[in-house]
Amino acid sequence: EQVKSKFPLCETNDVLAGFYVSDDGRVNPTDATMALSKGARMNDAQIFEGVSVSGVTKSRSVLSREKNRALAEIPHVTGITLSNGKEIRANTVVNCAGMWARQFGEQCGVNIPNQAAEHYYLITDSMPEVDPSWPVIEDSSKAVYIRPEGGGLMLGLFEWTGAPWGVGAVPNDFSFGEIEPDWDRMAPYLEDAMKRVPSTVHVGAKKFFCGPESFTPDNSPIIGEAPELRNYFVAAGLNSIGILTGGGIGKVLAEWIEGRGQTPNNADVTCINIDRFHKYQGNIGYRSDRVGEALGNTYRIHYPDHSPKTCRGVKKSALHERLKGRNAFFRDVSGWESPAWYAHKGSPVVEKESFGRESWFPNWEAEHRACRENVALFDMSFMSKFLVKGNDAGSFLNRLSTANVNGEDGVIAYTQWLNEHGYMEADLTVTKIDETTFLVVTTDTMHNHVFTHMRRRLSSSDHVFLSDVTGAYTQINLQGPSSKDLLQMLTSQNLKQFPFR
Repeated sequence: EQVKSKFPLCETNDVLAGFYVSDDGRVNPTDATMALSKGARMNDAQIFEGVSVSGVTKSRSVLSREKNRALAEIPHVTGITLSNGKEIRANTVVNCAGMWARQFGEQCGVNIPNQAAEHYYLITDSMPEVDPSWPVIEDSSKAVYIRPEGGGLMLGLFEWTGAPWGVGAVPNDFSFGEIEPDWDRMAPYLEDAMKRVPSTVHVGAKKFFCGPESFTPDNSPIIGEAPELRNYFVAAGLNSIGILTGGGIGKVLAEWIEGRGQTPNNADVTCINIDRFHKYQGNIGYRSDRVGEALGNTYRIHYPDHSPKTCRGVKKSALHERLKGRNAFFRDVSGWESPAWYAHKGSPVVEKESFGRESWFPNWEAEHRACRENVALFDMSFMSKFLVKGNDAGSFLNRLSTANVNGEDGVIAYTQWLNEHGYMEADLTVTKIDETTFLVVTTDTMHNHVFTHMRRRLSSSDHVFLSDVTGAYTQINLQGPSSKDLLQMLTSQNLKQFPFR
C-alpha cells in the first residue's frame, strides 16, 4: 500500500515490500554540468570548448630525491596536445574521457579496460495521471528503473546479457550519438518492464533510445594514478552511475592528486584503484565477452560467493587437472582458476546462490575441520610473485620493509611496506634465497600495486632487477597441526625444531 501511495501506477500485487529512500532525487544533466563548470570557473579553472585533446606529452626524468638518493628515471606526464596543434604544459593529467578513456589511455601505454555497451530507455507519450514528483521505481527482478520524464514515464532497461559496442574503437566524433535499436532482442525486456506499470502498454512511445554506456570488468569504477605513467590519473568506467558517484569520486581523486600519488589514507580504495587491472583485461576478446555480463550485473543480486562466468579457463596452475580430478569447484581469482571447495563425488554444482549457508556448505565445513584439526593442502598459485635480484637487492628491500628481510639465507620474512607518510601500502612476505636473490609474494589483488611500489622507489644507483614470475611458479600452502608430520614423511631432514608460525 505504501509503494502504491508513492507511485500510484505501480503494479504491487506481486510485491511483498519496498525500500523507500527519502533523500533520493533526480538532476538534470545539463543543469548539473553548467553548475559544475560555473563552480570551476569561480575557482580559476579554464574550460576550452570546440577543441579536443589529441594526446599526452611525457618525459623520463628524476622527479624527486629520497634522502639524497636520486630516484630512478620513470615516465611521467608533462602536458597535453590539442587538436588545434597547441600544447598545454601540466604536471598532472586526469583522464575523465568516459567510454573513450580506454583508447585515449592506450596512446601512452595506460591500461584502462572499460568497454562500451548498448544501453536502452523508452520514453512514453504524455500521461496526464503522472506526477513529476513521484520517486524512481527500481525493480531488479525485471532489470528496469521507471521515473517521470517529459510528461510521461521513462523505462530504463538493463538486460541480463548486454551487447558490446565499439569494441575496436569508439568514434571520436560520436558525442550525443545514437545506435539503431535492436527491437527483436529488447522486446522481451520491454514487455516485462511494462508489467510493473501496466498503463504504459496503452500509450504510445515518444522515443526508444539506444546509446553506448561503458562498464568495467568488475562493475567498479577505475580511479587513481596509472601504474604505467606517473601523474597520469584516471576517473572513468562509472558503470552508468556517474551522477550518483561523481561527487565522491571527485573528492577522493582530488585528495589522491594532492597526496602526490599516495592513495588516500581516509578511505579504502583497493576495489576502485586502477592498478587492480591486468593487461589481458584490455584485449578485444576479453572486453567483448565480459562487458555483456558486467552490464547484466547492474540489477542482479550480488551474492557474496558469486564468480564471473565469462572469460574463464585461461590461467591455470600446474595442479589444475589434478584438482579438477578431485571434483574441485573453481572460481575466478584475478583471472586464475582457483578451487573454492570440492564435491564428495561427481561434478561440483552450486544449486542456488545465497546470502546464508549454500548447498556446498557441508563440503566446505569438512575441509575447514580437516585444516583446523589435521592437515590441508591449498593451491595458492594465484598469489603474485616477484623476483628481486642484484647486488643491492637486500638493502633495497630492507629499505621498503618494516621488518628485517635481509638476514640469513632461506628465511621467509613476513612484513609490511609503508608509504612516505607512514601508511600501509602492502602486506607480504620476502624470502631471501641467497645474498643477491629474493622472492616477494603478495596477494593477487595487489599485483601491480606492489610491483609499481618497488619500481618507483629504485634509485639510479641501485643494482637491482625486478621480474614478475607469478606464472612461473606453482605455490602450495600446507596448513594445519599435522602439516609438520606430513612434511616429515617426505624428507630425511629432522623437522622437530623447524620454526613453524
